[in-house]
Amino acid sequence: MNNQYIFYPKLDLDLELIKKIVYRRRFQKTTGLEATHHRLVKDEPYLVEVQKKYPFLSDIYNIYPTPPNYETPLHICPNRSCALNIPIQYTDDSHTIFYEIGTEPDTMYNGERIYHVVSSEAKEVFRYTLTEPVIMNTLLPHKVISGPKMTRVIMSWSINFTVSYDELRKLYG
Repeated sequence: MNNQYIFYPKLDLDLELIKKIVYRRRFQKTTGLEATHHRLVKDEPYLVEVQKKYPFLSDIYNIYPTPPNYETPLHICPNRSCALNIPIQYTDDSHTIFYEIGTEPDTMYNGERIYHVVSSEAKEVFRYTLTEPVIMNTLLPHKVISGPKMTRVIMSWSINFTVSYDELRKLYG
């Protein structure tokens, strides 16, 4: 899959080690960061190695646990150009859905989650299930619906604005 919403990147990642890092860091709070879901790359030697190999990756990654039967609101992520999303736990029964908005969206900023909630009329245009790492265009309106049985957990590594989604898609898609 390689489209304007997501693509499966050709990156060299140790997914089992990343899962162990997320499980270890999931409930640890990092002081001095804007949100409780933020973690610092510098606190994990393996992630520092990955970031050196792929310098477009931010100094911050996010751990997103989503409870069963939960729907994140339709939103746009303002502080990153896109994200490397990695499935950690129970993602195979959830959906990330992208929407098309006819005009400039009506939004309200949510400071706790650090995104703009979209309240405009929207039409679903693309849906996928996160079962392997993807680079996702977070500047397009999207929402997540988690599965009914267990908490869905992903790692979402922000990507710096120094590179666009389309540039990454050409380099690593």
